[in-house]
Amino acid sequence: MDLQEEKIITTESPEGELPGTKGLNGRRLETKTLRRWARKGGLAVLDQGLFSGANFLVNILLARWLPPEEYGAFAVALSIFYLLAGFHTAVLTEPMMVFGAGKYREHFRKYLGMLLWGHWAISALIALILGVAAFVMARLGSAPMAQALAGLAIASPFLLLLWLTRRAPYVEMRPGWAVVGSGVNLVVTLGGIFLLWRLGLLSSLSGLVLLGAAGAVASLAISLRIKPQVAGYTGNPTPKMVVQGHWQYGRWSAATVLLMWVPGNIYYSLLPATIGLEGSAALRAIHNLILPVLHALSAVSILVMSYFSNLVHSRDPRFFRTVLRVLLLFILCAAGYALLLLVFGVPIMELLYKGNYTSYAPLLYIAAFLPVSVSVVSVVGGALRAMEKPQLVFYSYVATFVSALGVGIPLMFVWGVKGALIGQLVSSLTTAGAMTAYYLKIALRA
Repeated sequence: MDLQEEKIITTESPEGELPGTKGLNGRRLETKTLRRWARKGGLAVLDQGLFSGANFLVNILLARWLPPEEYGAFAVALSIFYLLAGFHTAVLTEPMMVFGAGKYREHFRKYLGMLLWGHWAISALIALILGVAAFVMARLGSAPMAQALAGLAIASPFLLLLWLTRRAPYVEMRPGWAVVGSGVNLVVTLGGIFLLWRLGLLSSLSGLVLLGAAGAVASLAISLRIKPQVAGYTGNPTPKMVVQGHWQYGRWSAATVLLMWVPGNIYYSLLPATIGLEGSAALRAIHNLILPVLHALSAVSILVMSYFSNLVHSRDPRFFRTVLRVLLLFILCAAGYALLLLVFGVPIMELLYKGNYTSYAPLLYIAAFLPVSVSVVSVVGGALRAMEKPQLVFYSYVATFVSALGVGIPLMFVWGVKGALIGQLVSSLTTAGAMTAYYLKIALRA
């Protein structure tokens, strides 16, 4: 059942319905709708669990088996990739979630085919930048950094392709298709890791290339279900319309990329200057334990943002009420995970890393609170994007950027990894507060 059918069912009542039964039928319909969305949300979480499970496994094994210096180089290289990949997401994936569920809903496969051409152009540029960076690091004598950057240069086009194609099923509210792709990705990754381990070839380079290969196979599996139209474009939308629309929306998101990257990733690049690559490795090792809930929140927020976009596009009066309900649910789930991490995080960290990074384990008590603030950012930020207000998201991250420069980085130079984690938490709370203020201003005027 699609969203339009759902809207008709939940807003219209049968003719001749008795006044005394209206409330009962309304509750039944609402319960049915909640069950449907619980099922879709469950599939979204399963999708993200399978996808992040593959990445989590690679991260844990590399942190467990590689020397801290090499794993630290991997963490630094990954943070650089996230900056470049952010532009890909800003001009392709994020606008797709809004426009695909809105004005291009009736021509989505054609629209997606156009976006795939844009993907290959942008990802080729990103791969070139990473390749040049790997060459420079090799010339400077930094073998660990050169190896990690070379792996990303090879894998990045296929990693980004999977990021794009995994989001496409959410536009049509079919998270089950994304589950298929993530399942394929996990199977290929597990098989590849076993093979590399048996051959004694597991490294940051081979691990990243493996993720790229798995991404290519998984993207193909998803594309076979969606069947994007990659040629023969006639009528609307035209490629020119899509490019103009994505640029008009994406220029704000692209400008936001650097502001988003600094609070979460700048520390990976700066810690080596204070305590060496081991500091970057320790920060990444701590973040690995909160990534599962962050990925789960991200998966469901993508589904929710598509629903938000549909409500806005159809001028549904339930929009603001729905945002509040989703926000409370997200906060509750994030708080529950934080509690588990506070109780069991230290022994889990010691078990996963085979005693490595044990001296940093108490810092989990700071990192545990990050998912709570991120849950607010996910929901409220999604609502602002659905209302096509990316400029307000940009302004929110300006405040975040300032807090990172004024608070986070100084704390990092004083307290190292602990200061970096406190800085990340302060920045996340700043983002959540700014977005909430902008959202409430709009909601109170509605």
